[in-house]
Amino acid sequence: MAAIKEKVWQDLEKRYQAQDIQNFLREVTLMDPRFKGRLEVGVAEAWDRLEKAGIDNAMAVQLPKEDPLQSEVEGEGNEVEEDQAGRNPRRAHKMSALEQLFEDEDRELLHATLTTSSALSIREEVQKELQIYKGLPAIPPGQDPVAWWGGKRDTLPNLSLLSENYLCVQASSTPSERVFSCAGHAISKKRCRILPEKANMVIFLQKNC
Repeated sequence: MAAIKEKVWQDLEKRYQAQDIQNFLREVTLMDPRFKGRLEVGVAEAWDRLEKAGIDNAMAVQLPKEDPLQSEVEGEGNEVEEDQAGRNPRRAHKMSALEQLFEDEDRELLHATLTTSSALSIREEVQKELQIYKGLPAIPPGQDPVAWWGGKRDTLPNLSLLSENYLCVQASSTPSERVFSCAGHAISKKRCRILPEKANMVIFLQKNC
């Protein structure tokens, strides 16, 4: 048994020699609650990369994508329409010449302020979630890690969202190789002129029916 494990490990080492792949596999191991405590090499660096990935992912989801000044102008336009309809008589604020002159600078300053404050709060949230996750016990190997993260959406929202980027990776190439074998049976010399759409449907039906 030990010889088989050693051979499998040597094969994996040959297949995944690139440093970026090694780093990614370590991050996947840490994001799997079944094996997060079994990583022995590059643990601290992997946690740091996960923290950065969690911050970047959370910022991409939470930061406002619209222009705050543009939203304010649109809000003022709505107030004008309400004035004309007589529902909410308020006079909309018109930008002065000085405000128009420094409009671009004000927009950049406001966006930088929102980005900085949001980034700081998101960084604190991700760091706090990582500390909580590190302190949680590992789950049994037979338990579904995807379902486990789904149950942590309320307590670990940022990490739960980040786990979708890692746990979708197949731990083995067997499923994809089976699909290739299935495609080889569907597309043969006798069916060499089959259309791609029909080939996709035949493979899908063969694997799912």
